[in-house]
Amino acid sequence: MGRKLMEQMITLFTAAIGVMAALAWNDAVQALFNSYFPKGEGIRERFVFAILITAIAVFITTIFASFINEDD
Repeated sequence: MGRKLMEQMITLFTAAIGVMAALAWNDAVQALFNSYFPKGEGIRERFVFAILITAIAVFITTIFASFINEDD
């Protein structure tokens, strides 16, 4: 039971670090976006930001998936 608990603690800690990194990147990318679009408080700007980030995420995920498929 001790090993299983330790594995769960490591998993939770790793997930927490991942969330912290995601939040840091979110702040950085939002600051960059707001430097190009200073009125970034409106709904339109938020949707543009969300669509842009989603497109980038899909692109990067597709690249990573192609690396995995090359190994098979």
